[in-house]
Amino acid sequence: MNPDSRPTVQDVGLADRRHEGWFDGKTGQLLNGVRIRATDTIVDVGCGDAGLIGFCAGQGAEVIFINNDAESLAATAERVRKSPARAYRAIHSDCNPIPLESDIGDLVICMEVLECVPAPKEFLSDLVRVTRPGGRLLLAVPDARSEQLVATTAPARYFEEPNHIRIFTADNFRSLVTEAGLQLESEHTYGCFWSMYLTLSWLASGPDANPLADNPHPITEHWTRLWQGVQQHPQGDAVRAALNALLPRTQVIVARKPR
Repeated sequence: MNPDSRPTVQDVGLADRRHEGWFDGKTGQLLNGVRIRATDTIVDVGCGDAGLIGFCAGQGAEVIFINNDAESLAATAERVRKSPARAYRAIHSDCNPIPLESDIGDLVICMEVLECVPAPKEFLSDLVRVTRPGGRLLLAVPDARSEQLVATTAPARYFEEPNHIRIFTADNFRSLVTEAGLQLESEHTYGCFWSMYLTLSWLASGPDANPLADNPHPITEHWTRLWQGVQQHPQGDAVRAALNALLPRTQVIVARKPR
């Protein structure tokens, strides 16, 4: 590692996800055990920065992505337009309800949205509706341990509508999924790097800072460089895995809709 270079938070965060089994272009797996095929139809509800739907588009799948932020949606559409996706739809909506026909998604993705909606059971029921029988759902919410740490520096609005109005423990999240009639396939946690970065970002830059930005402050820069050093150390994987188990940012469930 060049000691004079400043790693970006986005690059370090992406490298961490790859360590955790995300975005494997060689096998076509979005996540370990979740292979994307060109014949699939992928639905991403709340597509965010397009990282996941961009990978699926790169595998040649049909992709449908929904966002209530028109600017972000347009950026995602432009990225997908240049990809090998066999077809795509960009939909501007708050997903109340989800503006899609039933039983169309081979994989329905919903990453860190359920904690923001007033009625997560009803919202999940709608996600299940658009999943085809036998299809899968990739669901994620922030981990309760991370939210407890982040609360020490986060502004009050972070835990108010339209943001994180609900905190899920692992048992809460699992129960939500199984009570929706879904079959659990796998559970994952990851993201200690982000738990610390969000907390330190607000600590360093104040409550008005964008915590997901590459904030140029010595505290956040030091943490980012430190984590990159752990990633690159020959024995770093064991340390990273242990810290991710203790303080993950995100909990993920892969579940299947019964036929």
